[in-house]
Amino acid sequence: MPKVIKKKPPKKKAVKEDEVKSAAFQALDVFKERQKQIIIGVAAIAVIVIIFVVLSFYSTSQYKKASTLQIDANNYYYGRTDAEAPEEQRLKKAIDLYNQSLKIKATPLALFYLGNSYAKLGDYENAKKEYNRFIVDFSGDKLILPLVYQKLASVHFRLNENDEALDAVRKLSTLQGGIFRDTALILEARYYDSIGDADKAMALYQEIVDTFETSPWAAEAASKIATATKETEGESPASDSETALQKDSETEEKPEEPVDEKPPVEKPATEKSE
Repeated sequence: MPKVIKKKPPKKKAVKEDEVKSAAFQALDVFKERQKQIIIGVAAIAVIVIIFVVLSFYSTSQYKKASTLQIDANNYYYGRTDAEAPEEQRLKKAIDLYNQSLKIKATPLALFYLGNSYAKLGDYENAKKEYNRFIVDFSGDKLILPLVYQKLASVHFRLNENDEALDAVRKLSTLQGGIFRDTALILEARYYDSIGDADKAMALYQEIVDTFETSPWAAEAASKIATATKETEGESPASDSETALQKDSETEEKPEEPVDEKPPVEKPATEKSE
């Protein structure tokens, strides 16, 4: 039988020792580089977490400090602190504390009461400044903003800035879909009534009666219309003193309730223009 000749497999080329060492060193270098990147990444995350924790703690601490100052200011404002002291002295102390609170952390309530404090002292220019500051800084505050516009209108009226006052009243009427329009109408009607423009005043009173039957101002508007009708028909209306007494009893401003949180605003009380 013929002898089978087996094919020898081709010999593999031997990898040179230097090439193996070079590949090993390259892999080690890549590993070290990636390890370095991981360490840097972890360190960066740790720093961010530490900064966040510190800032959170600082913010909480500052908020508590501002809140404490605001509460102290409220106590002077409402006469719970130094009740025997003159109101002017208490209000000045309240203003100082509100300003300290606002420097640490501005809040709507502190700014609102700062304006109120100035208004109570008769410092209408500063009151106006703080109310306008509120409108710029806290225009999204649905609870206090309507009250701010009413207070601002009152301050403008006291300064005989009637156009600016009416502008504030009309802005009030557009807030939140017009839910404060009846309040804006009564303020505007009272103004025209006070300057003797009976036609404009009566038109506004009539709009309140026709459009806002359940409004807290509907009774006042109806009374004004009835009085004007009697005068037109020649009947003698109630004496001036009786009318004044009746109005004072109906619209006498109630003392503001202490508020440590935002006050609810369903139908905010208004201040009568002078």
